[in-house]
Formats: sequence, C-alpha cells, structure tokens
Amino acid sequence: MREKPSNPIMDRFTMDSDGLRSPSKRTTSWLHQTAYRGEDEFDQLLRHARTRGSEGDREALHTAAEVSYLAAERSRRRDPQLAAELFLDAVQFSWLYAVRTLPEEGVTEAARQRHRETTEIYNTALEQLLRLTHSERTLDGERRIRMPLSGRRIRFEVPFESPWMSAVQLGRFEFVSDFELKNLRKHHRRRGLGVPLMVRRERDHAVPELETYYAPDLTLPVTAVARFDASEIRIQLLDPRETDGIVVENRFYDIEADLSAPLAWFLTDRDKGVLDTLGLFRPDKARRVEGLYMVGPYDPDRIPVLMVHGLWSSPITWMEMFNDLQADPELREKYQFWFYLYPTGEPLTTSAANLRERLKEVRRRCDPFGQNKRLDQMVVVGHSMGGLMSFLLTVNSEDKLWNSLSKIPVNEIKGGEEIQNEIRRVFFFESDRSVDRIITIASPFSGSGFANRFTQWLSGSIISLPDVTSKLSEQIFFQNNQSLWDRMFAPRTSLDSLSRNSAVLSLVGQSSTPPEVTHHNIVGVCTGRKQKDWSDGVVKYQSARRTDVESEIVVEACHSSVHRHQETIQEVTRILKEHLRLMNHRPMVRNQNDTHVRQASASGSLPPVTIP
Repeated sequence: MREKPSNPIMDRFTMDSDGLRSPSKRTTSWLHQTAYRGEDEFDQLLRHARTRGSEGDREALHTAAEVSYLAAERSRRRDPQLAAELFLDAVQFSWLYAVRTLPEEGVTEAARQRHRETTEIYNTALEQLLRLTHSERTLDGERRIRMPLSGRRIRFEVPFESPWMSAVQLGRFEFVSDFELKNLRKHHRRRGLGVPLMVRRERDHAVPELETYYAPDLTLPVTAVARFDASEIRIQLLDPRETDGIVVENRFYDIEADLSAPLAWFLTDRDKGVLDTLGLFRPDKARRVEGLYMVGPYDPDRIPVLMVHGLWSSPITWMEMFNDLQADPELREKYQFWFYLYPTGEPLTTSAANLRERLKEVRRRCDPFGQNKRLDQMVVVGHSMGGLMSFLLTVNSEDKLWNSLSKIPVNEIKGGEEIQNEIRRVFFFESDRSVDRIITIASPFSGSGFANRFTQWLSGSIISLPDVTSKLSEQIFFQNNQSLWDRMFAPRTSLDSLSRNSAVLSLVGQSSTPPEVTHHNIVGVCTGRKQKDWSDGVVKYQSARRTDVESEIVVEACHSSVHRHQETIQEVTRILKEHLRLMNHRPMVRNQNDTHVRQASASGSLPPVTIP
C-alpha cells in the first residue's frame, strides 16, 4: 500500500501564496483569453466557466471541472457533504468535455493531451466521490444513493452481467491507486474513462456445484464509470475483461482498466506462499487443498487452458505467464484459465490419477451431457513434473506400467478392496479425449540427476504420504519378494518417479502423443558449453527434449524461471493463437512425421537444435 494514493492531476496545479493549490496554467490561460476580470474565488470562477460552457465553449467545461475539483479538495475536511457535491460536479463537467471532444485520427497530439488531462480529472474526481460515499469499501450493484445537499440521486448498476461478474458477486473492494505493484513483472493497464477497482468476489449460491472451483478470495477487476443522462446519474460497474469501452451517442470510448493489480492483490496472501513446501513434505496434509481451481467463473464459450505446476511448487508459479496471457484481448476473449494444485510429494502416477479424476469431475458438473465442444479443445500446459503429468493425460497405459513395476498380476496382490481399487486407478488408465494440445516446459522425460539413491532415500524419510499411498507401495514391493535393500530404495515419492529408471518414465519413453493430440515442447538451458552438457540446472537438455513433437524451442533460462521467461510466454501465446485458428478448420488430421523445430534464445548464443 502506498503512503499516499496515486493522484495524476495534483502536480499540474499551481501553488498560491498561502500554500494552497490553485488552477493550472491551462485554466489560467483560458481565463486570460476569455477576459475574465473577477476575483480568484472559486464561486466566481465557476460562474464564469459555466456561462461560457453553456455558450458552447468546450474549454470552459474543463475549467469548470478543474475548479470544482479544487473547491472539493479544500472543503473536504470541514464539510465532506459539500465536497461530495463538488466532486460530482467535477465528474459531470469533465464527462461533458470528454464525450464532446473525443480525439480522432488527424487530431493533433496537443489536442489529445488536453483530452487526457480532462479525462484524468473525471477519473480522479469520481474516485474521490466513491471514497466519500463508500467508506465501508463494499460494492452493491443495485445500490441507490441520494446526494446530501442537492438531492441528486445516483444509481449503481452492472449493465452487462456475465458469469464472470454479476451484482451478487461484488464484495469488498480497494482502489487500485492505493497500491504499488511489486509481485508481478509487468503491469497491464489501459487508459480511458473510469476508476479501476479490485473487488473480492462473493460466492454465487445459485451455482453451488461450480463454486468449489473458485478460491474464496478470488479478486475481480472492476471499472466504475459515471454516466450523465437527461433524467438520471448512473455509475456503471464494468468488467474490463469483458468490456473494452462504452458507447455514448453512437461513439465508442475506452474505459480505464487495470488487469494486473487485482491479480497481485489476490496473490498477496501469506498462506499461498507455503503451499509449495506443504505439498512436497506433507502431502498427507495438503490433500485437503488438492484440486482444480479457476481464476474466473466457468464460461461454456471459452476453451480451457489447464496449467499444471511442477515439483515443490504451486499454481502461484504460473501467475507471471497468466498475467501476460490475460492481457492479450484475443486470448482473454477465447480462453479460460484453470490451475491444478496437487501435493508434489506424492508419486507422479498418483498425482496424474488425481488429475484425471478432477477433469472427469469438472466435465460432469459443467457439461453432464457431453455436448460442449469447447471442453474437447483443451490445452494443457505443464512445467517440469507437471509436463510429465500433462503428457500422461494423452497416454493409454494398457498393462505396460504395471508390468514394469510388478511381476505379480493385479488380482493376486493382497491388501483388500481398497488396495485393488487404488492399483487400477493409478496404474491402468486411458487418454483423456478432452485434451487437444499439450505444451511441456522443462520436463524430465528421461529423468533428472537430482533423483538419485540418496535423495530417494532422504525423500522417503522426510515426506509424509497419505496412508493409502504408503500402503500401496509397501504391498507391491513386499509381495514381489524384493530384498530389504531394494525395498529401502523402492519408489514411494515424487522424487522416486523422476529417477531415470522409474516405471512411469519407462512408459513415457515408450509412448508418444496420439495423432489427434498436438505436442509442443520448450527446453530450458542455462549451463554447459557443449550440447551434450546443456542443462537448466535441474534437467539436462537430452532429458528435456523430444523428437516426436510438433514444435520445440530452446530458451536460455534456468529450471525455476524458464516458464516465466518472456520467450516462453511468447511461445505459449503463439501456440494458443495457432490453436484458435485451427479450431476453425476442423476436422483436421496431422501427420506425425511433419514436425518442425524453432530455435529461440535470449542471447542467440545457443546453436541450432536438430531433430532427426
């Protein structure tokens, strides 16, 4: 939070001999041009500006707005009711100026600058009015207020309700200008009319079956715009993700928007910062928060993009990429972004099984009759171990996974019905037909050197698994008559799964995505002079690359940052836009032999990659 809210107009005012702010040079110049001979009292200045404004002088409207704003600021402490009236006057005068002098092509840059200056008075005065009338900082999309002195009535409304924002979803809010953005690399804003707000979303009890997918403190970007019609004053609460502007008398006006600040506010939560460590070391406890999460209400007209994080991580790791993707109007209009949170200490096969179940569950709730084609066009993006999980969504295990793990048929494994059901759930699965495209980033397809005997033994000692997961491993390896030494290093945790000799990576190595699924791969490199020594610090280049993909690029970045790198985000953006184009030309059959590789690196120092 800033010490003082950001105010874009205060510095343009001059200071008088008493240290008080007075009209700007622009207003002073206009007063001189119009031969004003009165005193410097605000009431006389306003009278002069209003008279000229009624005669069609547009610059007079700017002067009236500016003087009203200054008068409101001076009276704010001693008479807040009067200040509210004056702020509303400033909003109205600047509104009249803004909608009458919209800059168009061919207008000079100076004229555009004057228009922006008046728009900023409109935005700032409206914000101050909201501060005075909403001291409790809660929004009501159906509220009506009466101005204390003039009796003017203001109606609040959500004119374009959607699944992403409705009147019932509006809760506590904060002004974007009160905060400074620090936890995201880019700040995506748009200039125009209105006041950007960050609003905590209230649960919509009309759709309880979907509310489980929305975080309780989900934050909405909202822009408040005041409109002045002949008979009423309306403050419209707009969703800048859904609406780029407003139409007044058949002309379009952009609205002010801030898409990054609400996301940053949502991320400013200490509890979210421990999810990665909790998920790795205490998956038995983290199971309660495991699940699929949406950052916006489900929309049947948007294609899902599912993001799956890696080891010792959480969905927070995707927020840099999501911040940039949602700022792209085309992607924002066509896609909805989902995130999978899971305990990363559990074996890869268990986590993949849980993900498959969550996707089936969301399909039952959102599309019980299986008629929504958008849900069959899903794109899955996975980083590190999440990339392996994304890949496994496209694979039919048959009996390969089980046979590489056990010599005993499933029905001969003892342990009761619970163990039998868990074996079938984890080790026998079919590809998810809703997945149309996957993007894997820095994924150890051939394992990681960090998953060695010592780390496997250590992880087995300090990671607390759920009971059913522990029992499953014990029963399998005990009944296969393995030696005490082998049982000590038997695969139990996620680190065991990432060993190059693990059963699940053996399945990955034997499999390719089916022809109807497109696979893109991104490899990180930050160490090694020769190609055979390239690595991202965790996964070697030879382990992260694939020869059976539609496209592959190399990004010069280390493992923990490659999915946040600008080139990676640009590549994901390209792929998502390509996906949109291809969805308009179905049916389409891809030739698996027609693959290509594109090389990308920040410095251009990496040599070309050749895929045989």
